[in-house]
Amino acid sequence: MLSCHCQIDFVNYKKMDNINKLKKGGKGTFVGNALRWLGKQGKSFAPELLQMASAVTGIESLNKLGNAIRGDEGLDTTDKELLLRELEIDMVEMEEVTKRLGMDNEHTITRLVRPVVYGSMFIMFLSMVFFDGNVGDFSIDKAYVPVIQSLFGTMTVFYFGSRGIEKVMKTFKK
Repeated sequence: MLSCHCQIDFVNYKKMDNINKLKKGGKGTFVGNALRWLGKQGKSFAPELLQMASAVTGIESLNKLGNAIRGDEGLDTTDKELLLRELEIDMVEMEEVTKRLGMDNEHTITRLVRPVVYGSMFIMFLSMVFFDGNVGDFSIDKAYVPVIQSLFGTMTVFYFGSRGIEKVMKTFKK
């Protein structure tokens, strides 16, 4: 299936683009880490496998990577078995994450957390604005003003920003 094979020794391995770097400083996929380890050991395999492993974004791309590993003639049977086992671990992990994401929106309470917290913060902010200095001796200590401002500003940006991103993503999925 993949015809370009190369022997990767440690020196060449370090020179390959982004070979040692993980996306966003993460832990990487199990199969990607196993491929990096095999490369450091001087094993021969198609460089396209590393490119595919770095582009893994879901179960479908893991399946494509699995097919590429099975078809790679440069890997011996033991290395293929190792990579396929690591790939299975990645697939189970992605399936579990997908299940968790689906469960997060099943209950009313999980859907109401953001709006209720934002609403209560908004009510607190308005009550402080209206009552500060207007009702008896009630006044807000000056030390709390920047904290309340930054918290309310951050909540506003993230609440409306995340809602906007969610709606855009739903539009693109359709």
